Amino acid sequence: KADRELVLEAVRQDGQALCFAADPLKADRELVLEAVRQHGEALQHAALPLQADSLLSPDAVAVNPFAVQGSQSSVCTVLELSAVDGRFRFRAALGLGGKELEGDLPHSTTLGDLGRHIRASALDQERCFYLVLPGSETPVSALDVEQPLADLV
Repeated sequence: KADRELVLEAVRQDGQALCFAADPLKADRELVLEAVRQHGEALQHAALPLQADSLLSPDAVAVNPFAVQGSQSSVCTVLELSAVDGRFRFRAALGLGGKELEGDLPHSTTLGDLGRHIRASALDQERCFYLVLPGSETPVSALDVEQPLADLV
């Protein structure tokens, strides 16, 4: 009930398990995101401030491409990310030495847009994945989907 890892695993199996979590865990944004990913109605069991969080609405969670830490998900590493002629160019690799892909996105692109583009291009069967940006060793947080790429380049 108060063990974050245990509750996280429980909501991955059934998002409604959030109702049994201790109150501090019902206020954990990543845990609630994972619960809503499994069952949209789980949001009703979240702490009141999170119930109004636009990133945690079932519609927003459904299009969020990023895995919550601790998930067994694929990794995509962005090898290059640059701004060229008002657009963003990227080159990324899936897994270790896996398939490479590259693309070109509008200047208004967010991390979530980049993730959705990669998922649609190369990860058709996966709901979510880890995205690692150039110069980082840790994946992007699932809660950073609205961060503009312009802030990172």
